[in-house]
Amino acid sequence: MSSRPQATIHLANIAANWQALDRLNPGATTSGVIKADAYGLGAREVARRLAKAGCNTFFVAHVEEGVSVRRELGFGARIFVLNGPFPEDLRIYRDADLTPVISTPQQLMLWSRAPRAGCALHFDTGINRLGLSPGIVEKQAEALRKLQPLLIMSHLACADEPDNPMNAQQLKAFTQITKAFPDVPASLANSAGCYLGPAYAFDLTRPGIALYGGSLPPLGFALEPVVLLEASILSVFEGKAGETVGYGATHTLKQDTPLATVALGYADGIPRSGANALMSYLDAAPCPVLGRISMDLITIDVSKAQKAAKSGARVEFLGYNAKLEEQAARAGTLGYELLTGLGNRVKRIYP
Repeated sequence: MSSRPQATIHLANIAANWQALDRLNPGATTSGVIKADAYGLGAREVARRLAKAGCNTFFVAHVEEGVSVRRELGFGARIFVLNGPFPEDLRIYRDADLTPVISTPQQLMLWSRAPRAGCALHFDTGINRLGLSPGIVEKQAEALRKLQPLLIMSHLACADEPDNPMNAQQLKAFTQITKAFPDVPASLANSAGCYLGPAYAFDLTRPGIALYGGSLPPLGFALEPVVLLEASILSVFEGKAGETVGYGATHTLKQDTPLATVALGYADGIPRSGANALMSYLDAAPCPVLGRISMDLITIDVSKAQKAAKSGARVEFLGYNAKLEEQAARAGTLGYELLTGLGNRVKRIYP
């Protein structure tokens, strides 16, 4: 049996999460953000399953991602490309029926000169990352409307902090922008924005990480875990009191401890910042990570799972027990990074 780590990706749970988010804001259409290969989980597989569930609007970051999804879904679904058009991409947008998200004056000029119909207009309402200045609406409103925009959108900076005053500031700024485009659908809410209430939903919501079991939903709203990340035990042995574990000797055993070495490491996407912090599970029993995380190996304390600790046994690092956002917090990062960081050595399985 291969020692290669594997990620079991439950597409049915992705669809269930999409449906739950869709019910959360019944007045809005719910899209699917599948950029970065659906956050590392397989954009074509995810897009196909979401389409089967009823999703017909998708967001990717790069034009190449859009082409791949179009080949999978065929024509019919709307695919927005968040990073927008470049001169060499114009023919691709036409042939693959992709919709660019216009975020810069240069893209605005390029698309206005191209014989193409439809785009999304992205406005910066405070995140200072990407988007047209709101001031352009007053100066060039008629020219913008001539582009026949299919969507007006912006992006929240602090949606994961519900009480942050910036949310209300951005909502107010975006609402003002939409008044110049009364007949055009509008979109503001990302995953966390979906939880802020109907005022933020507008016509289209754009959940990403929430589809994959991440984000921090409010009480009473649950998401299904999507990824079960497992790795095989290579070795089981006894560590003696006073001995150290791993590179740099960063963990000293306080007592004799049964240990296991697992075939997983930072080359597979497990961050080194999770040293002496991450929790794994063997037979549902918690097994703390001890010492530094190596490129290919992690050592865990199997004191609470000694009967199950055998060579070849699979240890859970993400799943029903090792919850995505809890693991991310232990490593000082976010669920986004854990998922998108899963390496090529991790075998993806779609049951």
